[in-house]
Amino acid sequence: MTLSETLERISKMDVPTGERSTIRQIILPVLSALGWDVDNSNGTHEVRDEYQVSRLKGSGKVDIALMGERCQCVCLVEAKSPSVNLDDHVMQLFKYDASNASGTICVLTDGLEWRFYLPREKGNTEERQFARLRLQEDPVDQIADDLERFLSRLTVVSGEAEQNAVKALKQRREESERLRRERDIARRLPDIWRKMLTEPDKGLVVRIQSRVHAELEFSPSVDQIAEFLAATIAPNSTDSNTKTDKPTRPNVKRTGKPRVGQRIMIGATLFGTYRSLGKAIELLDFVTVQLYERHGQDLLDKVAQISVGAVQISSDPGDMNRRRETGVPGIFIYSNLGVERIKARSYEWLALLGYPDSDLQIHYSD
Repeated sequence: MTLSETLERISKMDVPTGERSTIRQIILPVLSALGWDVDNSNGTHEVRDEYQVSRLKGSGKVDIALMGERCQCVCLVEAKSPSVNLDDHVMQLFKYDASNASGTICVLTDGLEWRFYLPREKGNTEERQFARLRLQEDPVDQIADDLERFLSRLTVVSGEAEQNAVKALKQRREESERLRRERDIARRLPDIWRKMLTEPDKGLVVRIQSRVHAELEFSPSVDQIAEFLAATIAPNSTDSNTKTDKPTRPNVKRTGKPRVGQRIMIGATLFGTYRSLGKAIELLDFVTVQLYERHGQDLLDKVAQISVGAVQISSDPGDMNRRRETGVPGIFIYSNLGVERIKARSYEWLALLGYPDSDLQIHYSD
């Protein structure tokens, strides 16, 4: 059976219920289709289970070790059940690779998702991941191609897989940096433009003077241009360091009778994205979604350290007695705080990740 046929069969089968059945029904058939002698029919013992490896403290056993020439370990495969969260087991895989004898490529998989790492590269776990394949979501041809590049016996033993992995990691990092720059530009461009209009920018003034002179044969003064540019800023626009309490959004009806003089939170804007809000917890949900898009798992690792008790965030619903699923699948939050304290906690999260308070604006009814 070819690799593509094996993957097609796996994509249609019932999901295994445990780790050992995942290895038997999915991982070993995939390795076999990639050229590995999983049955030891040649007496090579190139696929070894429960392989003893060095760890940061003592030693441990990895589920599968792939052996190259002269019986050196060239790849580690840590298997998990599809019912567990792979995010919780990444560090386990990296601890296995504390010794230089533990392989050059590491794989963490539940059979349906395959994550590939270069553990000796610098950076956090996400920055050392060079590929992520989803058997039930990604095109079969693409998955087969990537598995051949990174995990076939021929490419792994020859060292070509590691070369491919290094190239893939470089491309992944360059793409991540490109997206980060685009997000930063989109976030800061409005503030930079407002600053150019209000200072005003010398280069912009000179261009306007030149254009006006070409049309009228005389030039306006710098003060005239400055007044004109300032007037082009919308009345509701504000400097990036100034919060606004009056959004250009329609009022939203609220049930119940507010206290006299009480302003009702109706929405929030973060990184240029607006969301209407009904309850205080929805603000925390909105902030979680926006920050997770930028920081991924790193968000949970950082904010979980300050989010305990009255405010909690986790990818494991078992951590909470009460929880609310966020707009990020698999991420849950809980809070019994009121609006003001949730606002304060939201600003704490922003500060922890290096963002100014001005990035989050809370909008109220009149």
